[in-house]
Amino acid sequence: MRRKTSERLAASARPVTNLASGWYVALPSAELRTGPRRATLFGTAHVAWRGEDGQAHVQGAVCPHAGAALFDGRVVDGTLECPFHRWRFDGSGMCVSVPGRRPPARAAVTALPTRECSGYVWVWYGAGPPRYEPPDLPGLDARRFPGIRGFRSFRLADPTRATTRRILENTYDPDHLVALHGLTVAGEARITFPAAGGKALSGAVPGTAAGGATAAGGGPEDRCDATLTWPSYRGPLGTVSNAFGLNADEFTLRLRGWASCQEIEYFADGRRLYRMVLAVTPIGEHHSVQHINAAVDADGSGIVGWLRSLVHRAEVQVAARQDLPVFDTLLPGDRHGIYVPGDEAVRRFRRFYQQWVELAQRG
Repeated sequence: MRRKTSERLAASARPVTNLASGWYVALPSAELRTGPRRATLFGTAHVAWRGEDGQAHVQGAVCPHAGAALFDGRVVDGTLECPFHRWRFDGSGMCVSVPGRRPPARAAVTALPTRECSGYVWVWYGAGPPRYEPPDLPGLDARRFPGIRGFRSFRLADPTRATTRRILENTYDPDHLVALHGLTVAGEARITFPAAGGKALSGAVPGTAAGGATAAGGGPEDRCDATLTWPSYRGPLGTVSNAFGLNADEFTLRLRGWASCQEIEYFADGRRLYRMVLAVTPIGEHHSVQHINAAVDADGSGIVGWLRSLVHRAEVQVAARQDLPVFDTLLPGDRHGIYVPGDEAVRRFRRFYQQWVELAQRG
C-alpha cells in the first residue's frame, strides 16, 4: 500500500520549492540491483543504475536524442543503454556509444553526485560539488549485525505530504513528545545546543548560533546539532516501564542534524538503546518519503534483553507512525505560524535550514 502511495505521488510530482542544498535519499540500496530503476526526485524523473563495479549512479532520465525514458533501458557493459535507439551513457552521463556512428559531442545526461552508505543511495541537491558527506553508520545496510546477538536493524519508508523542513524540524520540538506521543515525564523535556568552548546553550536562549562544524568554503555551518533530555517516565507509561526495567533517571537523544538528514542516538542513563538515520526523499512539491533506518542495541542478556530490544524497536516505529497523520494534514508549505517560548529550538533549526535553501538558490 505504501509503495503504491509513493508511486502515485511520483506520478503527480511538481518541482520542489524552499529545498535546502544537501544529501537526499534516491532509494534504499537494497532496491537497486542489476537493472535501472526510476527515481522521481525534486519533481523530476531520474534513473538509478549500477555499473559493472557495483557503483550506483543517479542521472537524468530523458535521453537527449529522442526523449525516451532511460529507466526503461538496460545496463550493458557497464553503461546505461537507451531502449529506443541503443545510445549508451557512462557513469558520468556522457554518451559513449551510438550504433553505426560517432556519439555527438553534446550528447549527455545530467549526473548527480552520488554516495552509498547507511543502507541508502544518496544524491546531492544544489549547485557545485558536495560540501560535506552523508551520514555513514556502519551496519545499517544490513538487516542484522553478523555474529552479534541481540542487535536488530529495520527500515521504514513512509510517504507524506510534509516538506523536508517540516519532517526534520520535528526532532527539535520537545513539546510534541508529550502532546503527540504521550511521553508523560517527571519534569520537563529540555533541548540544548553545543557552543564554542564546549559549554551547552539552552534551547530557550534566543539569537545564539547553532552548533556544528563550519562548511567547507565558507557559508552556513554544516550541522545544527542538539541534545534532548527528559526525566523518568511516570503515570501508566512509567508503571509499565518500571515493571519491565525500562525506566531511567534520564533519557537522552543526541542529534547530529544537517539541513537534509539526521543521525540520532538514544540513551537511557548513558546506556545506548538505538541509533538511526532520518532522511528524506523529496519527490515533489509537498510530496516526500520519510526514511528511517535504525539499529537497536541489546538491552540486557537473555530473553529479557531480547524483549526489551523489541520494545525499543516498537517505540521507534510507533512514534514515526504517530507523526504521519499530522504531517499529512499540515497546511501546505513551510509556514511559520505563532511562536511560543517552547518553539525556540524549532526556530533555530528553521534559521539554519533557510541558510542552506539560500545556498541552493544562489547556485
